[in-house]
Amino acid sequence: MTKKQLKIAFIHPDLGIGGAERLVLDVANALKQQNHEILFITNHFNENYCFDDVVTNNYPIKVYGDWLPRGIFGRCHALCAYIRMIYLSIVYLLFGQGSNPPDLYFVDLIPVAIPFLKFANKKTIYYCHHPDLLASPPGGPLKKSYRAPIDWVEMTTTSMADIILVNSQYTASVFRDTFPNIKQSIQVLYPTIASSCQKIFAGLKKTPSIRETIKKIISTRDDLVVFFSINRFHPAKRLDFAIDAMDELRSICTASEFEKVFCILAGGYDPYNKINHETYEELHQLVEEKQLQDKVIFYQSPSDQFKVEVLAACTALLYTPLKEHFGIVPLEAMLIGKPVIAMNSGGPRETVDHGVTGYLCEPNAKSMAEYMYKFVQGDNPKDMGQKGKRRLEEHFSQQSFAKNLEQIIQSISNTDKKHN
Repeated sequence: MTKKQLKIAFIHPDLGIGGAERLVLDVANALKQQNHEILFITNHFNENYCFDDVVTNNYPIKVYGDWLPRGIFGRCHALCAYIRMIYLSIVYLLFGQGSNPPDLYFVDLIPVAIPFLKFANKKTIYYCHHPDLLASPPGGPLKKSYRAPIDWVEMTTTSMADIILVNSQYTASVFRDTFPNIKQSIQVLYPTIASSCQKIFAGLKKTPSIRETIKKIISTRDDLVVFFSINRFHPAKRLDFAIDAMDELRSICTASEFEKVFCILAGGYDPYNKINHETYEELHQLVEEKQLQDKVIFYQSPSDQFKVEVLAACTALLYTPLKEHFGIVPLEAMLIGKPVIAMNSGGPRETVDHGVTGYLCEPNAKSMAEYMYKFVQGDNPKDMGQKGKRRLEEHFSQQSFAKNLEQIIQSISNTDKKHN
């Protein structure tokens, strides 16, 4: 197969801070290292609220439709997202391509851009993090009438992509169950750890002290047990599990044991995002209700440097989302040699080896607390962490990710263009 250097455009609704954004950026970084030319096309971009390597890599970014509303009186977010993406697609194809248009388009989250691209005879890859229709909570007849055409559009436009990718075997099974009418084959491309995170870890000259990194920990003990949870402040990430688990852990521990335990909750926080703000406030309120103000410490939108330093200094990672599509943070913990306590569902079942590299708990605070207590009692986190590093190298390395991605890119670039 002849290797071609391509111009590849990523169409993504918001280049903020989240798992989807991290994945498409990792794909872009890997392709750039293969000397492909990269461009981002988006509805919204704020250089003060994005991953560091978006800016440091100096990617060209074109923004269309940011003036359009994201919701109507706090509702109809999906409809508005689709309208914003349709506007982006039309305006870009009519006026934004220039004399050197991309060879390939990488679309994710909102597939409605695909039919416009196919009408213009463009090659497309659609990366399905998870079917969007499953993210919408059930409702009454009015809600069903509102969602029905949106769900139909999602299925129909997804099926028009030249290649469909998913991020795990779990997502692949959910995709097939959700879209049984899509007969097109789908491929699994496991995400990998951001190169920026790997560089920061490689640059650590020594493991930082948890007290130096987290100034808010007030304790004179040398045997601290610190759990670290990092995720967006969003209801779907179930950060309340970590708080409730700390409350349960207090009931299991002796007073002396619990004195050495702390939990760090860090996550992406956009002050202009209503959901971020409300979730953050609700979690703070829950901590106060449980009287855990001295034990649970919050950090908003931590830098990659901060995240790596805390991972290196903590005892174990708490990963709270239920039915997570894949979950990149457990891999980051494994890179740094830390065990992971995650929910026994979704993508973490493919990354965490229960009892070997960490634990898979049942979806309740009591189960999570029981596994946390193992580390309080002296369960060996270093041994589990080293086994996690080996598992990462064998199954989820950056080299494997880059190789699989390049094969996919070259396979589509060497096919004849498809027409509607």
